[in-house]
This record gives sequence, C-alpha cells and structure tokens, in this order.
Amino acid sequence: MVSQGALRRPSWCKRNRNTRIGALRFRTRHTENEMRKYGVAIFVLLAAVAGVVCAGESTEQTGFRNLGRIKSRAASEIQASNWSVGAETMDRDYTIYRHWKSHLGPLGFKKARLQAGWAKTEKEKGVYDWAWLDEIIFDMVEQGVEPWMCLCYGNPLYAEGGGTLLGAAIPRTEEALQAWEKFVRALVSRYKHAIDEWEVWNEPNLRKNNPTETYADFLIRTAAAVRQVQPQGRILAMSLAGVDGKFTDEVLQIVAARGRLDLIDEVTYHPYSFNPDQSYEAVAKLREIVARYSPRITLRQGENGAPSERRNTKALSKHEWTEVSQAKWALRRLLGDLGRDIPSSYFSIIDMKYPDEMNRKGLLLSREDQTVERAKAAYYAVQSLAAVFDDRLTRIGRYAWRTDRTESLSVFAYENRFTGKQVVTLWLDGATPSDSVERTGMDFTFFAGGFDAPVYVDLRESKVY
Repeated sequence: MVSQGALRRPSWCKRNRNTRIGALRFRTRHTENEMRKYGVAIFVLLAAVAGVVCAGESTEQTGFRNLGRIKSRAASEIQASNWSVGAETMDRDYTIYRHWKSHLGPLGFKKARLQAGWAKTEKEKGVYDWAWLDEIIFDMVEQGVEPWMCLCYGNPLYAEGGGTLLGAAIPRTEEALQAWEKFVRALVSRYKHAIDEWEVWNEPNLRKNNPTETYADFLIRTAAAVRQVQPQGRILAMSLAGVDGKFTDEVLQIVAARGRLDLIDEVTYHPYSFNPDQSYEAVAKLREIVARYSPRITLRQGENGAPSERRNTKALSKHEWTEVSQAKWALRRLLGDLGRDIPSSYFSIIDMKYPDEMNRKGLLLSREDQTVERAKAAYYAVQSLAAVFDDRLTRIGRYAWRTDRTESLSVFAYENRFTGKQVVTLWLDGATPSDSVERTGMDFTFFAGGFDAPVYVDLRESKVY
C-alpha cells in the first residue's frame, strides 16, 4: 500500500543505512489517501509507531523499495500490550524452561500463561516443592514478562484427586478438594507478588468429564481460596475448549444463583479453527451470554495456535501446515483479537513433546531432546507484531474505507494516543492460511486517513517498504 504520490526514502536512511531509528514518518498530499495492498499476508500501513533498521535501496517483488526491517523490542522495553504467549505443559515436562528461556524476553510479549502442576509440586501429602516454579516465575519477571497461572491439574496422591492430563476430571472427594484448596492458597501466597491472574482449570468442558454443576462448585471454591490470600486477584473462569456458549451459560447461571459472580473477572476460551477468522461469530455470541450476567466480566482468548507441519493428533491436525501458513495464522488470530478488543495468547512458545507425538504449534522448533533448534518464521512475525502493537495504540471504532475488490477482508485502524498517527491492518480472511507467497494488488481508499509519507509493513517478513 502506498499513497498516490511517490513513497520517498526517508533522509535518515540515506545518511546511515545501519542506523536504528525510533519512528517512521510519512508525507502525503491528498485528502483521500489511496493505498495499495500487495500480498495475502498481513500488511500494516504504518505511521510513527516502531523502530526500523535501515536497508539498501533494493526494489523487491512488491515494486516498492525495501526501507529496512522492524526493530524488535524486548518485553522489558514495552510497558504493556495485548499479547501473551503460551508457556504451558511444563508441569508435565513436555517443555523444559531452561532450554528456551533466552527466547522469551526478546519475543516482546508482556505475559505468559503457565500451568500450576499440583502433582509435580506435591509428591508427598502436605509437602510442596516449589523449586521448578521458582526457576520459571522469578526469571520471567526478571525478563519483563508477567506470568498468569492456570490452576490445574489434579493429584493422584488423593482418591479421586483429579486427572493430570488434558481433558481431565477435576477433584471430586472432600479430602481431595480440601487438599486442592490448601495447595491453591499456598501457591498464591508464594507468588502473589509476581502473579495476580488465576485461571480455574483447563478445558473442563472437554470430553464431558466435568458436569457444569461440578465445575461451578469447583470454580467457586477455588476462586474463594485465591481471594482469601490475594483479595485483588483476578479470577479467569471456564478456560473453554472451543467457544462453548452452552457450558458457559449453565455455569454462570449456577454461580449467579449462589450470588458469587463477584468471583469472576474474565471468561477464557480456546477457539481453534483452521481459518482463524471464522471463530468470531461464536465469540460474539459468547460475549452476549457473558454480558447478560455481568457487564463487568470480559473475555480473553487464552490459548490458540497452529502447527508448522502436518500432525496426526491435537487441534488443527491432519492438514498440510508449513512455517509460512503457521506465521500467517498466528498474525491473523492475534490481530483479529486486537481488532475486537480481546486480550490474546499464542500457543505456544516452543514445540511440546507429548507422549504420542511432538506438538508443532511452537514459535520455536524443538529437537527431540527438547532443546531449541531455531526460531520459526512465526516467531519473527509475532516479534515484529509485538514491536509495533503495544498500549500506545488505541483502536479507532469506526474507520471508513473502500476497495476495488470483492474478496473477504479484515480491516482495523488504530491511533497512537501520544502522536495521533494512524496504523491500519489489512488481510484476506476468507480461507485457511496457505503457504503461498504470491502477492495480490488491491486499491484502497481510507476516508479518514491521516498519513504523512506512508509506508507499509509486511509483518510476516518484518519488512518495511
């Protein structure tokens, strides 16, 4: 995308091609800003948001000069953002923190989702070994990343103490429930200065192991245990497999009847779909259900990712994924959530070694010994996204535009609250992401566009034109 006038190379790039700069500046001479979009990946029309590392005068297949690449920003350099990354399954040793921790801060995501691992922590009744969590949580905080904790899974030390795998039943017996509450209070007490967001169980609606009445009671007991230790702690309920409005409605009805809606701050869900943009109709319905009970309770997309190669098991399996299509999928999911004001988490930071096969949804490629082989294309794509989209941007609610094409599109606009400069995101949203890198030209008109010398960014490649 480019203004009708020529896109001029900024003078600072001509002066020093190795300079790192703190802003991009635009210039246009038109009241209606005519922009052109090339390609099927995510493109961003950018004004004064992020740094760029200057490149040479090369003209690529876009027809535009490559001005450089987006300069990444570590989590410690970003005050706040919409982004979380999945750091799950360490409770079952499917990933090893020390192997990938050096890649966490540089990613630029401000939060990371953990799973509590009751069975890993309490291997003798009443005795807690926090060493494994200490290593993770305190290092994350040191890197500028805020952990949030999914309180799961169960513990075989106790009769009907809950399962320890995905889709597991929650604790049932009174002895197990009391031991669970004791564990939760101890966990919150130890980490209350690092964590203030607590999610109750993981995908309780999966495999029908947990009736709504059982989960509602467990939710109330667990949330009350958290609030006993950390009164300001935020409680995240449901952690839904999919976007299950029926389960949510039934649980909230029970909680409301008991007068304990005050214990819920957010509802989380995991909207796995081959086309990430197809899930938003169901998300809108979920939002309506939650709002009927309390306008105070918000939504969070708590776990979502796509593989980088064909897999036989787990979500989005039996499809010919590649690193290119994974990167496109990740950008579409995260920016689709941002455009609807939904906090969003990408699953996961690294491939996870499940007992049956490697789950290749990671941003980092894992070897069989669980060490990092390299970062995938998706890592660099969402790293660039994190560098651009932080809390300095606010979404523009109504932003008029038109195009000469008929394909289904997602278009969202944002404004820098300090400078007033705009950012517009555009992508084709009508199909599952492919591994094609063929580019498609489109003309756009943005009627409220406010750009000076606009540039565009291909987030998948981190390139600025």
